[in-house]
Amino acid sequence: MGSWQDTFADWAQAWAASQDLAATVEGSTVLFGNQHVMVWPGQDIEAQITVLAQGSELVLITEDAAETTTYALSKGLVATSRAVLLQAQTNNLDLAPHLPAEANLAEAPMENYDLVELAVFDHPVGRGRLSTADELAVVAELSVDEGYEDQLPVFENAIVAGLGDEAFAHGADTLYLVAGEEQAQRFAAVDGWNRVAQILSFRK
Repeated sequence: MGSWQDTFADWAQAWAASQDLAATVEGSTVLFGNQHVMVWPGQDIEAQITVLAQGSELVLITEDAAETTTYALSKGLVATSRAVLLQAQTNNLDLAPHLPAEANLAEAPMENYDLVELAVFDHPVGRGRLSTADELAVVAELSVDEGYEDQLPVFENAIVAGLGDEAFAHGADTLYLVAGEEQAQRFAAVDGWNRVAQILSFRK
């Protein structure tokens, strides 16, 4: 298995922390918020579907989105959302933020994650969160406000560079990024980043 499967429980709990949620591990499942997060194919998925409450989501991390979706729909589940998991080695990334003169980054340690905000003329316009675990870190909740479409790739990369530098300082060798599809396409074109899995969410 690839390293994202091997370290699933660790990065999934870090992902939860980046959302300010406490996570628990029950067998092959990581539970946080209303989400039951698992690797597909994997153990106990049918059992999780059986106990899935109304309003809760089964989140399957997979390298085969089509087959996973077919399986979930055959069990009576409804697809709700999808995201992409990307992976990089911190020593393979350019962790120096490259920004125009009018923009700057500010870091703030929160209780469960580190926050980086990007400001233009001291007005916050972008942000991202980092949570660390044993030798890895997860970047999530990465966003840039509307009105900055022309600078979107530059701003996103600068925020992630700031977060990645923080991850490196915490001893994280591997950096994961949870991104939307368009965001993932932009980062997949950046040296050092690789798409490794799809994050598919379903409900009853």
